[in-house]
Amino acid sequence: MLTHKYTPKSTKQIIGRDQEIKKLLQCIQQKKPVIIYGPTGVGKTCSVHAISREKDYEILETNASDLRNKEQIESRIGHSSKQASLFAKEKIILVDELDGINKKDFGGLAALNKLIDESAHSIVLTTNDVWDSKFKELRKKCELIEFQKLGYLELFNILKEIIKAENFKISDSTLKMLARKCNGDTRSAINDLELIIHGGEAEAIDYRERVESIFNTLRMIFKGKEIKATLGMVDSIEENLDELLLWLDENLPREYAGETLAKAYDNLSLADVYRGRIRRRQYYRYLVYQKLLMTLGVAFAKKEKQSTFTNYKRSTRPLKIWLANRKNAQRKALAQEISEQTHMSGRKVMNEMPYMRFLEK
Repeated sequence: MLTHKYTPKSTKQIIGRDQEIKKLLQCIQQKKPVIIYGPTGVGKTCSVHAISREKDYEILETNASDLRNKEQIESRIGHSSKQASLFAKEKIILVDELDGINKKDFGGLAALNKLIDESAHSIVLTTNDVWDSKFKELRKKCELIEFQKLGYLELFNILKEIIKAENFKISDSTLKMLARKCNGDTRSAINDLELIIHGGEAEAIDYRERVESIFNTLRMIFKGKEIKATLGMVDSIEENLDELLLWLDENLPREYAGETLAKAYDNLSLADVYRGRIRRRQYYRYLVYQKLLMTLGVAFAKKEKQSTFTNYKRSTRPLKIWLANRKNAQRKALAQEISEQTHMSGRKVMNEMPYMRFLEK
């Protein structure tokens, strides 16, 4: 297959990853544990293999989905991580697709954490979503390197080099259409190209839907100032606008301060006003105003782009509401009894409750 035939053999053949590969190489040479994260098909695994070829490292690769518990991790990579190479080479321990390890598995993540502490060689882990809560301890111990999606023009250049090498003719417009449809996934773009080479029609290939992480959406809103990119990102996330509003409310103080924070909260509060009107009146034409205020309103509250790293957290408001409801459950039950006996509304009883402490006994 073309994906195997044109897998990069060196780091120079990997397009658009100069800074990431430079940082990865430094970590490997210094034997620092690394987590490479990013969507599927962006070159995470092939970059590690390219470095191992160039530097003549021995590489021990395993898929995390096969490492379900402590015993399997120790038997597959435990001893190798502590022993020298049989060929007197430096060694890289590559654990691919870290998402495959479940935190409910029997000691798998705990054993991997221990392995990182005791390893005599460089350990590289790859994952799609490094911000999953189960990787909390791993994030503390490892350097994080993000591989973002390639732009469609970079994908177009990759596809053009392949058809040139294969001596096959496809128009530039078709190649650009393929690059756009694959949404930054190089592997998918090459697979689609092979389908066309073997007689498939480019128009029949559907756009690959990529559900964006809520963290990527927050980064786009908080860090950037691109209008089209920000609006497009919001349309592709799993969470609805209500969920996104809670995420923004929780993380605004982590990103902004002073006048910028006040302006952002002002726009977010206006979005909440429109949200309330939509619910009360069922007037969904207001949805466009809610979305604009939540995204561009918050994004353009800042004067310039921000580059600092922020660890985003899920909103604690639903949990606080649930705890408050549990705490008041007994008072509500008592208020209901009093309401029935005194022919008062439950709300009025709740308001008068502080003056009727003797009834709680």
